[in-house]
Amino acid sequence: MEKQIRLLQVQLKEMKVQQVHRDHEVAEARENAKQARMAAEGNPYAMRRAYINSNGAPGLDTPPPYMTAETPYSTAYGRVSGVPSGHGIAKAPIFHKGQFNIGPVTITLGGFLESAGIFRTRNETADISSNFGAIPWGNSPNAHINEYHQTERQSRFAALVAANVSKDVRVSAYTELDFQGAGSSSNSRQSNSYVLRSRLFYGAIEDTADDFYISGGQMWSLATMFKHGMGLRDEQIPLVIDAQYVPGFTWLRNTGVRAVKGFDHGKYHIGVEISNPQAVINAGSGGTYIPKGALSVTDNNSGGQVYNSDTTYSTDVAPDFVIKGTADPKFGHFEAFGLGRFLHDRVSYLGRGDSHTKFAGGGGGGMVIPIIKNKFDFQASGLAGVGIGRYGTSNLPDYTLNSRGAPAPLPEAQVLVGLIGHPTKSIDLYAYGGMEQILNRSSFNAGGKSYGYGNPNYNVTGCDTEGAASGLCQASIKRVAQGTVGFWWRYLKGDYGTVQLGAQYSYTNVAAFRGVGGTPHTDDNMIFFSMRYLPFQ
Repeated sequence: MEKQIRLLQVQLKEMKVQQVHRDHEVAEARENAKQARMAAEGNPYAMRRAYINSNGAPGLDTPPPYMTAETPYSTAYGRVSGVPSGHGIAKAPIFHKGQFNIGPVTITLGGFLESAGIFRTRNETADISSNFGAIPWGNSPNAHINEYHQTERQSRFAALVAANVSKDVRVSAYTELDFQGAGSSSNSRQSNSYVLRSRLFYGAIEDTADDFYISGGQMWSLATMFKHGMGLRDEQIPLVIDAQYVPGFTWLRNTGVRAVKGFDHGKYHIGVEISNPQAVINAGSGGTYIPKGALSVTDNNSGGQVYNSDTTYSTDVAPDFVIKGTADPKFGHFEAFGLGRFLHDRVSYLGRGDSHTKFAGGGGGGMVIPIIKNKFDFQASGLAGVGIGRYGTSNLPDYTLNSRGAPAPLPEAQVLVGLIGHPTKSIDLYAYGGMEQILNRSSFNAGGKSYGYGNPNYNVTGCDTEGAASGLCQASIKRVAQGTVGFWWRYLKGDYGTVQLGAQYSYTNVAAFRGVGGTPHTDDNMIFFSMRYLPFQ
């Protein structure tokens, strides 16, 4: 009995020692919390720095599943845009900012609020999306007027709705909206009346076990470069403030259907897509040539039922298609793709007509390489072919018309290179250089008149003379090139979201084909400022 009493006394003594240690730890924790509170009250900037991400990567601290941050070169766009990724399907009762459940369905919110300022040395009468192919020539008064606007219209709302059908199969729907639509009564005079615009709206079925998905709706084109594989919401979008991005950037956001399959644990992917066709048509300054004996050439029509009656739609007979393959070794991301299109019109004669269908398209590729892990990335992409103008950000023409009234696809090349740096945990720097160029003219003369795109007989003598008539500036754009630099600074980041500031400068040069009187050129210097609040990251 005495032995048991001594053992109990020893255990009681040890428990008292442990209790003293615990009391000391609690007191120390309370004192640390008190000191931290006093420091934060005395120096709010110290608190701001504490909110800034503190890990070794340029992304978020423990990135929530709705962000795209699998690789060093995939973090920047997610931070800048607040786009929920396909990983936003909760498999456990753990939620992140902007994420909640309704029954078995997980909803993840994204997007940002932006206040932006725009200055251009040429007056494009454009908002946050520049029109690189419409920078005025010197004969226009707008070439001699600066342009300044403030805008909130790139502010964006995004939502990913997803559910697990089984252990390996999930379904999702994604929407992304901004305010860059314009109705017939929209203006900036007193109370802005611009309308909501659907940027993206699509659904997907994903089989994670087989690394396979099918998606359909309005998406970024499969021709757009990706950061890794071909994952939805993982596109390598330029970090610029300008909502029309950079000349040389290959992209569409259009209705399509896509299937993508991965191999070797996601190291390789192959995908195919068909998408809604449209063509950018330019008959040239000579106008549409009507072949001898013909009544008309029909290559586009004004919008009809629930289309926009203030614009035209090309006469298409088959979808565009893209086939792409990607590889993701340890040292970067690489991809190659092929593009096919079917350009169509009809020449009508009395009692009959001739339909023409021309096959167009090309091939392209791209790469994203982390030169210094988490610090410095390089990217390059390009596309070359015929009838591919629609896929470039400058929207150069896909085709003109030949002497028979049939489509004549224009040969073109697009190229973009970029450098992205992360010198600190809260700053991203970027520089891009891009160009889109129509490689050859397509023109002819008939009845003593000049027709087609880039005809050397077009009169360009007045392109540099203010007030000269349009007939003295029959310019056909040959090349659009741009260099741009900018930064993003995440000024505040914490449980309330992220506040970031950005600025961008770009220089754009536009050159025309040589005509009678010389080779016209024009240019534009643009400066953008942006302040964004991203509440869900």
